[in-house]
Amino acid sequence: MQIGDQMQVRAHKSDGTCYRWWTAIVESVSADQIVVVTPVGHAIEDPGGTFVSPNALRVFYWPDKWYSLLEAYAPDGELVEIYVNISSPVEIDGLQMRFTDLELDVSRRPPREALLEDEHEFEEAAVEYGYSEEFQRTCYAVAKEALDLANRWEARGMPADR
Repeated sequence: MQIGDQMQVRAHKSDGTCYRWWTAIVESVSADQIVVVTPVGHAIEDPGGTFVSPNALRVFYWPDKWYSLLEAYAPDGELVEIYVNISSPVEIDGLQMRFTDLELDVSRRPPREALLEDEHEFEEAAVEYGYSEEFQRTCYAVAKEALDLANRWEARGMPADR
């Protein structure tokens, strides 16, 4: 994987079902972090069709973390949101990346503080997929870490077109 490569990113449910996928461009890569970007108007696919994103995105993936962090920018370059998706650590195979979405999310829309979101979806997933009490506690601990991360995160600015 090199800067400028196009990657296929696939989000899965806990039962292994792929529910969303898109193509992103590698902005930077190191042993402990992969950063990908997508331009305004990029396509996000799901089994029901295609969604066109109104925002440019920069997403930070850490192979050893149970979350990824997304910076969303309006077409004029204004930061819209810092979003942390609680998920399994990302798995990489060549130019394909996949993760399991655990439904719990953190959102910060500057200048407001970050908020924990989608707790009801997480609770439903816990029942549907049989998450143990210990696993649920771990996910909430990760979400607490993600709240802190989102509140102190300094965005890099609008991604350059590639």
